[in-house]
Amino acid sequence: MNFTFYFLKEGTRLYEKTELITYLVSNQYITPPSEDSTSLSKVYTYYNPILKFKAEFVMADKNIIPHLEKISPKYFDVNFCVRFNVLLSNFAVEMLLDIIEDIVRKFKFYLYNQAFPDVVSYRRDLAIKAFDSWKKAYATQNPELVAKYNYLDTLSYSQVCNYLIKKRRLELTIANKNIKVSDYIFLTTEKSRTTYIAVEWDGESQIVLPPAVDILYLNDGKISKYIAMNEVFAKTEKFFIPIDGYGNILLLEEKAVKKLHKILLKERFAPLHEEIIPFGMEKILDV
Repeated sequence: MNFTFYFLKEGTRLYEKTELITYLVSNQYITPPSEDSTSLSKVYTYYNPILKFKAEFVMADKNIIPHLEKISPKYFDVNFCVRFNVLLSNFAVEMLLDIIEDIVRKFKFYLYNQAFPDVVSYRRDLAIKAFDSWKKAYATQNPELVAKYNYLDTLSYSQVCNYLIKKRRLELTIANKNIKVSDYIFLTTEKSRTTYIAVEWDGESQIVLPPAVDILYLNDGKISKYIAMNEVFAKTEKFFIPIDGYGNILLLEEKAVKKLHKILLKERFAPLHEEIIPFGMEKILDV
């Protein structure tokens, strides 16, 4: 199911359509409709390759607002909307709102959604609140669908997304090839929706430690084991230092590499009692 924001004008439906098209196609993540498309409605597809979500900016050939008669007659449908999966993460929607806010300001549009009592001037807090409430209601009404996904709370989800966005820049700025810029590993257990976040360490490199990590996976070529990150931190937190300009992203100090490896091998840590199953980020919901 899609969640849709509709764009309207007050007193007229005229606007600079060519300028809007230029704006859309200037975004590196937006693909214009195929030139040989015969459809009168044109779909500009947004796809974020880092966070793997999409949205569609649609220029329709006719009025597209459902029950148009219910809204104030001073507003005119400009046949333009943006739609995306109602189960999209709040973080992803916040990214789309950056674009929506820009469009609203550039073209003096108003916004409408079926969750609104009427057309409104754009307000970010109102837009995200409407989406979040609609998503939660949809999830409650469709438990079988939601059960196919794993759950990650909104704060942790946002921390994960922020790191993934910064990761490429971090890889380019770290000159030392003996530093591992970690990838996330997403894990769950059978008959559970809980998402556990892990990173893998080879036991010999400095490691960049992202936020929201639950499990450290030690895989040094001889030993492989999963250790709860809170237990690791209880013994080794002083080994990790913040990376300037990257907030809560940490780096294992070079002088502490051997110490950490020794502790992970020699100290006793609580074993994981359930079999863990890896899965992709596209199977995570924050609801």
